[in-house]
Amino acid sequence: MTTLLSTKSCYSILRGIHKPDSICKLAAALGYEAVALTDCNNLYGLPQFLRSCKKNKIAPVIGTHIYGQDGDALVYAPTQTAFSSLCQIITDAHCNTSFTIAAALKRYSDGIYVASDNVALLSAIKEKCQIFYRMKRPVVPPQIIRSNNISCCIIPEAVFVDKDDYELHRVMRAIDNNTTLSRLDDSDLYDNNAYFSRWERIQSEFEVFEKAIGTTMEFWDKVTCEIPFGTTVMPRFYSEENTVDLLRKKTYQGASQRYSVPLEERVVKRIEYELDLIIKKRFDDYFLVVDDIVRQSPRTCGRGSGASSIVAYSLGITNVDPIRYNLMFERFLNPGRKDPPDIDVDFAWDERDAILEYVFKKYGRDHAAMVATHQTCGARMALREVGRLFGMTEDEISRVTKKIPWFVDLPENPQNLYDYFQKWPSTKGMVLDAPWPEIFSLAVKIIGKPRGIGTHCGGVVITPEPISHYVPVQISAKGFPIIQWEKDGTEELGLVKIDLLGNRSLAVIRDAINNVKTEQGGFDELRWDPQSDLKTIDLLAKGKSMGVFYVESPAMRLLQRKTQRGDFEHLVIHSSIIRPAANKFIQEYVRRLKGEPFKPIHPALLDTLSETYGIMVYQEDVSKAAIALASFSVEDADMLRKIMSKREKHQKFHDFHRMFIEGCHNNGVSDEVIDAVWEMMLSFSGYSFCKPHSASYVQVSFQSAWLKAHYPASFMAAVLSNYGGFYSTQAYISEAMRLGLTVTPPDINRSEKRYYARSSEIVTGFCQVKGLTSAAQDRIIQERKNGGQFSSVVDFLQRTAIDESDAEKLICAGAFDTVDISGNRSKQFWQMRQFYRTLASDGSPALEGLSMKQYLLYQYQTLGFLTACHPLTLVVNRKKAAIRAIDIRKYIGKKIGIAGWCITSKTVSTKAGDSMEFVTFEDETATFEAVFFPDIYRNFASILSWQAPFMIYGKVTEEFDVEVVEVDRIERIGR
Repeated sequence: MTTLLSTKSCYSILRGIHKPDSICKLAAALGYEAVALTDCNNLYGLPQFLRSCKKNKIAPVIGTHIYGQDGDALVYAPTQTAFSSLCQIITDAHCNTSFTIAAALKRYSDGIYVASDNVALLSAIKEKCQIFYRMKRPVVPPQIIRSNNISCCIIPEAVFVDKDDYELHRVMRAIDNNTTLSRLDDSDLYDNNAYFSRWERIQSEFEVFEKAIGTTMEFWDKVTCEIPFGTTVMPRFYSEENTVDLLRKKTYQGASQRYSVPLEERVVKRIEYELDLIIKKRFDDYFLVVDDIVRQSPRTCGRGSGASSIVAYSLGITNVDPIRYNLMFERFLNPGRKDPPDIDVDFAWDERDAILEYVFKKYGRDHAAMVATHQTCGARMALREVGRLFGMTEDEISRVTKKIPWFVDLPENPQNLYDYFQKWPSTKGMVLDAPWPEIFSLAVKIIGKPRGIGTHCGGVVITPEPISHYVPVQISAKGFPIIQWEKDGTEELGLVKIDLLGNRSLAVIRDAINNVKTEQGGFDELRWDPQSDLKTIDLLAKGKSMGVFYVESPAMRLLQRKTQRGDFEHLVIHSSIIRPAANKFIQEYVRRLKGEPFKPIHPALLDTLSETYGIMVYQEDVSKAAIALASFSVEDADMLRKIMSKREKHQKFHDFHRMFIEGCHNNGVSDEVIDAVWEMMLSFSGYSFCKPHSASYVQVSFQSAWLKAHYPASFMAAVLSNYGGFYSTQAYISEAMRLGLTVTPPDINRSEKRYYARSSEIVTGFCQVKGLTSAAQDRIIQERKNGGQFSSVVDFLQRTAIDESDAEKLICAGAFDTVDISGNRSKQFWQMRQFYRTLASDGSPALEGLSMKQYLLYQYQTLGFLTACHPLTLVVNRKKAAIRAIDIRKYIGKKIGIAGWCITSKTVSTKAGDSMEFVTFEDETATFEAVFFPDIYRNFASILSWQAPFMIYGKVTEEFDVEVVEVDRIERIGR
C-alpha cells in the first residue's frame, strides 16, 4: 500500500498551507493508497482528515510531528492502544512545562512507531519503542545508525504544491515570529523542496538505498490505521443505585411535581416510550449526569431538541411541557439515530464558570474537558497581520480594517478582497496606495487559515476513562482543560458533548426578581405564569420589547408589530421563522395570519403545517414533510433535516434531493409542488430552530417581558447591570427614560456595584464607571456599611483610601455631587489633588464650576451615556422643522426630515447581490426604522456610523400597519 508518510496541513498553525481535504485529494491524485497527516504537536485536523480519506477512498495513517526540548520525531499510532498513547504524548507536550519526547515515549509507548533523524533521541527510546531512522534526503545515514542496525525509513516532508506555497509559508512564519520577511530565520522554515511528489519520483531519488526502500514499503503496512473511530463514549454517573432504576425513579418523581397526580395516561405513555428508547440506547448515565449538573443552579433554560423530551422536563433539565406544546420527541431521539443526544442548558452568564468548576471537581479534571474552537484568520485579522510585516502602523491598518463588514469572511463571499473593498459602499473611493494592493493580495491567502485554538462557548465532554486516552488535551487561558477537536469532530469521533452555556437574560430575570423581592417583599415563582398575563401579551404584540430576551432585535420587534400577536404560541413561531433565508415566507406568513386565504401546498401537509398557516417554520417540519410527501423513514427524514441545516452542500445533499424527488414522484406529487416544497426546505440552510428550542427561548422571553410590563425599573436596572443585550447602554438608558423612569448617576452614598431600582428610579451601579477598579468598588461599599454614609469628598478619601485614579473617575462620573451641595467639580478635583499630594484637607480657592456642556461631556466619557437628556438634544444645529419619532405615523406617504441617533444596523444582500442596510434610529421620544436601498446605501454608507446623530430625509411608507422611513439622503450633524 503506497503511503505518503509525512504531510503538514494548515493545522500545523502558521506553518502548513493546505487543508486535510486538499491533502487527501492530492495524495490520491498522485497515486497513493494511504496518507499520513503529521501536524505539529496536535491532532486538530484528525476529524476532517478521516472524513476526507473516506471521501477520497484513501487509507488514513494517524500520526503527529512531536517537538520537545530534546528534538523532534514523527509518531504513528495504527491501533486503538497506540492512539491512546499518542493522545497522552500530545497532552503531555501541551500540559507539561518540562516535557521531553524521550520521557513521554518511555511512559506512553504501547503500539507506537517512531521515526526521527535525531540519533540521541532514538538511542534514548530504543528499548521502549519501535524506532526508525528518518531519511528526509538521499544522504548516507550516520555511522551510529548503521552500527546499531536501526532500520532506515524514507520519509520526506510534503508541505508545498508550488513555489507560491513556499512564499506563503514564509509570510506565515514571519507572522508567527512577529518579525519581518527580511529578518526571518531560515532555520525556522521547511525546506523549499518539501513538495508533494509521487512515490516513483521519491524512489528514484533514493534508488541507491535499496534496503531503506524495502523497509519503507514494510513500514507502510505497519502504520496504516486499524482504529474503528466513532464508537460512542458515554459519561458515567456514579451511584450505588442501578442507573436505569434511578433514572426511572427520578423521572416519575419529577413528573408528579410537573403534572397533576395521579398522572394522566398520556403522560405515563409518553414517559414509558421515552424511557424505553433511552435505556435501549444506554443513554441513562447521560441523562443523570446532565440532571446532576442542572441541579447546581436554581435558574436554567434547557433548550435545543432536548426540550421535546418529557423525561428531561420531568427531571427539570428543561422547562417547557412537551405535551402541552406538541413537541416532537423524535427530533431529539429516534430508534435509527446513531449519534448520541445533545442537550443544551443555559445558566446565568455570571454563574457558568462556577458550574464548570463543579463539573471538573465532581467528575475530575482528568475525566472532563471543554470542547475547542479552531480560531481562523478573518479578513480584518489577515490584513492586520500582513500589514505589520510591511511596517504599517496600527492607526494606518485600523483606518482600513474598521471599514470591513463581518460577512466578508463568509465562504460565499468574493476572495478578491481588494476588488471587494473598492466596491463596498462604505469603503468606495478610499485611496489605497502601495503597499496596500500587495497586502490585500497576501491577506486573502491566509483568510480562513487556523490561527490558534480557543474554547467552545459551552461544550463539555465527560469520559469514563481519563479523557487524554481518547483525545489530546490542552489548557485554556482560564485554566480549564480543553480537547483539541471542535464540536462537529468531537461528535463524529464518538465523544458526547454537553453544552453548558451562559445566558445574560437569565441573570437579568434573577436580578430583577431579587430587586422586586428587596423592594416589595414576596414573589412566588411557583405560581408565576407570565404566558397567561394579558399585559405581557400586549407588550409583546406591540413590539415594546427592547431589553426582552430574543425579541428585542429590530426585525423581531417589527414582526411583532406587523402580526399584533403576543401570545406564547405565535411567539414560538416568530422566534423560529425570523431567520435570514426565510424573509419571503415571513411576508407570506403575515398575510395569511391577517386572513388572506390560502391553499395548503399539498393536502398531505395540511395537518403537519396547520399551526403555522401552511408554512414550514421549524427544523422538524423538513422531516415531517419528507415523511408525508416522499415516504422517508424517520431516520432518513432526520438526516435530511441535518443536511439542510448545513451551509455547504456536499454530495449527500444532492443524493437526498434525488431521493426526495423520487419519493414524491412515487406518491404522485407534481413537479410544481416538489419544487415549491424544496424551496421552502432550503430556507432552513445555515440558521434555523427546532420547535422545542423556540419554545424554551420564548418561555425566557415571556418572563423577561412580564418583568418589564409590571416592574419596568427593576427590569431595566437588571438589563443595565448585566451589560445589556442587542443595543448600547445609551439605548437602554433612553428606553428607561421613555418608560417614565429616572436614572440617577453614580452616588458614593447610594450606589452598589450593580444597578438597582427603587420605585420609578434606577440608581447607576459603580460597575458602569469606566476604569473604576473592582477593589475600589468593594472598598466603598464595605466602608459605607461599616462606618455609615460619607459626609464629604475628604471624608470619603480618608475612610476608603482608594487610589487617586479611582477617585478621579468617581468625580468625573458625578459620584460626589450629593455630598458637595455646590456641585462644583473643579472644587472636588482641587480637594482630591490636595489630599493625595499633601494629605491636607483645608479649604480650596474660589474655582469656577463646570459648564453644562463640560458636565455632560464628562458624564458621557465616564459612563457612556447621559442621564440629564438624550445626546440628540445637544446637537446645536438640529433642524427645528424636523418631526419627532413618536409622530412618524402621522406622515405615512409623505416626505419628512427627522433627526435620529443611530443605535443599530444590519446589512443584507439583495437577490442581485447588491448591499442594502436596515438602520434603527432613536430620538428622545421613540425609536424608528429606516431602510437604505442599494443606490442610497452606496451613496451614504461611508458616512453612516453607529452612536452618532444624523438628519434623515425620506418617505414614510407602511406595510402591515408598520411604518418605516425609505431614506433618500442623510447628513451628519452636530460635528
